[in-house]
Amino acid sequence: MNAFTSKTAPEPESLIQAAHELIPFLRKKGPQHDADKRVSDEVTELLRGKGFFRICQSRENGGYGLRPSVLWRVTREIARGDSATAWILSLAGLHPWMAGMFPPRAQDDVFANGRDAIVVALTGNVGRGVDASFDGADFTLTGKWTYASGIDVADWACVLVELEMDGAREQRLLLVPKASFRIDDSSWNVMGMRGTGSKDVYLDNEKVPLYRSVRWKDLQTIQYPGRERNKDPMYRIPHTSLFAMSVAAAVCAVAYGMLDLYREALRRRTPAGLNTVQTEDRFSLAELGKAASQLDMAFNQLMHDVDELYDRGAAGHDFVAADRAKYRANAATIADATMAAVNVMVRNIGGSLLPNGPIERCFRDLHSMASHFLLQTNPAAELFGRALLGLELPPTARI
Repeated sequence: MNAFTSKTAPEPESLIQAAHELIPFLRKKGPQHDADKRVSDEVTELLRGKGFFRICQSRENGGYGLRPSVLWRVTREIARGDSATAWILSLAGLHPWMAGMFPPRAQDDVFANGRDAIVVALTGNVGRGVDASFDGADFTLTGKWTYASGIDVADWACVLVELEMDGAREQRLLLVPKASFRIDDSSWNVMGMRGTGSKDVYLDNEKVPLYRSVRWKDLQTIQYPGRERNKDPMYRIPHTSLFAMSVAAAVCAVAYGMLDLYREALRRRTPAGLNTVQTEDRFSLAELGKAASQLDMAFNQLMHDVDELYDRGAAGHDFVAADRAKYRANAATIADATMAAVNVMVRNIGGSLLPNGPIERCFRDLHSMASHFLLQTNPAAELFGRALLGLELPPTARI
């Protein structure tokens, strides 16, 4: 058993306040993240120093073992400063939980001496030309993976591969150190999310020992070896449900950054066709109130769902297909409601959107984030509809 079991977790409010205090600094750093196509080492080390990557790291591994809802309340404050940093924190801040699913020996590699870890996930069918084999002791990986968000600042990556083992095709999740990857810095040329650095990465005959693997099937059925060590309720809840929420959380968080920018624009703007500042326009005030209310409803639904998920895990709830499909669908509809509010705000500030700047960047980033495959509403809603009617789900359904 890992010796690091006595880490004292800060109060959630102190973590949220620490994130809030970073807003002015992050606002200055955001444009450079876009230009560099990555989040800076300086910002990453600042987040690590505040303990944000320990929030979902288990107590058994030296972390705080707090609820994911704490992470995403922290992320909401970070997003008010920089959207790219918020994306990395919302997703990679959750992934220490994934590293805790592996055998204890692998966890010791990642969290040696109780340190924190930034872990990225390469799991959503992002492999290209991957060759994976197993010789009885080690896996050997060669190939390309796309959309490696945060790889520049990561310590480890969870890589999903399919290969033949014991005469049958099987999917395995493997832990690979970031140092093993070749990063193609020229590959991330996109409209939005430029600062996330979600680049193409390559492995060439990388050896991964068996103990740094877990069967994808075991992960989906919550029967993975990490439960031998980690007793937190997070290790009794469905993977895809929480993973989809982490993407929706980033969208919600960055929308609050847009709300801040919208309020600032209203205070200083005199629209064409009016003889007074926009704060005197009743319709603009109504749009502000509606948008803020919609964002709160979306974020509060997210907080409800993730805390319900956590509490059900703590109670030993058996998550059936209808449960999993509901959380997956809700993540998508939360993002939809958020984007509806964002689009109203942007339309209402008219020409203020035109110059390159914070509003334009936030708008681009939000639309790119909301396009994530887990937030596509119709596929998620169809699965939920099938589950509600007791119909069979496709064998490839991700819930």
